Amino acid sequence: MKLIILFAAFFIFTSGFSSAQTGFFLIVTSKENCPHLVKSVDYKQTYCIPNDPIIGGKEFRVEGNLQYDLTHENQFFGLRLTKEGLETLRLICANLPEKQLVLVVNGKAAGLYNNKNFKPAELMSISGKANSPEFHWVYDNLKDKN
Repeated sequence: MKLIILFAAFFIFTSGFSSAQTGFFLIVTSKENCPHLVKSVDYKQTYCIPNDPIIGGKEFRVEGNLQYDLTHENQFFGLRLTKEGLETLRLICANLPEKQLVLVVNGKAAGLYNNKNFKPAELMSISGKANSPEFHWVYDNLKDKN
């Protein structure tokens, strides 16, 4: 049993991806020889991503509290990017319009962004189904990283 635990610990520390990693990642379209697979918060989707984010978790933070939209069917909160994070996002969207981005929170895919319709801004609105345990999990885990 010790060998398995030591091997698992060695693997975790030597692999580039941490299960607690948070950031924006480019989606790798081919799942063959995938650097890292992540599941969505609801475990319904799987995405192939590189080991390193294009925008790391230190380049954005939650701003504000969870709020309801006018219909109370959805909730939202703000995500503020640093100047460097915003510039990186703008470059990706301008130069790789066919690529998709995924927001990963603590090793789980939390949001998918299509570069064609995505307009980068310093303050981004993140929304989800009102009172959804998955959406609250995303908010709580992003808020805790601040």
